[in-house]
Amino acid sequence: MTISYDLILVARSSSDRLKLMTQNCINSAEADNVILIETYEPTEYEGVDNHFFYNGAFNYNHALNLGLEEAKCDVHILANNDLIFHNYKTIGEDMMHNGFGSGSAWFKGCHFPQGDLIYPGYDIAIHLTGWCIFITKETKEIIGRLNEGVDFWYSDNLYGEQLKRYGIKHGLFCNARVDHLGSQTLNTMPVKMKRYFSIGQLPKYAKRQKI
Repeated sequence: MTISYDLILVARSSSDRLKLMTQNCINSAEADNVILIETYEPTEYEGVDNHFFYNGAFNYNHALNLGLEEAKCDVHILANNDLIFHNYKTIGEDMMHNGFGSGSAWFKGCHFPQGDLIYPGYDIAIHLTGWCIFITKETKEIIGRLNEGVDFWYSDNLYGEQLKRYGIKHGLFCNARVDHLGSQTLNTMPVKMKRYFSIGQLPKYAKRQKI
């Protein structure tokens, strides 16, 4: 079975270093269809099939939803730009053979060992890695748009809740690997902005939990 992959990449390339990081991410993925949503300024990259400049109030899942509208492959990769992809292309076939509509790849510092094992679950940064999520075309059709109730942090929590609501299995696939360089863009922001997009999103998320 040949599985095709969309890479849906959200980038805020506000420096030459971050632009290089974004290009390295694109190059390492070697995806069949690359959809880039740039949120700082229009920037040219090699290997991009669909390029959007999104200059409204930033919302991470909204940016991903813009990309998902253009997705056409079997599996959509929802990704930050601070990633290096390795041997991830087994994950789509493994997801489909084992009944998973959503998945994450093994990463350095993971709670589980590398190997041909799948760990089902929805725990954030354990089973579900918000910086890189693999979602099948069928799952996208079931859940519709990603929940945009927070702007950045906790977006993956909302996604996990959508999966659970529709009974869609998510798992960590330990025979595939993606390295996360760790909040490279967030760490370039002024302190107040960084706080707003990180822990500052907790009240929004907590409020939704009470509804």
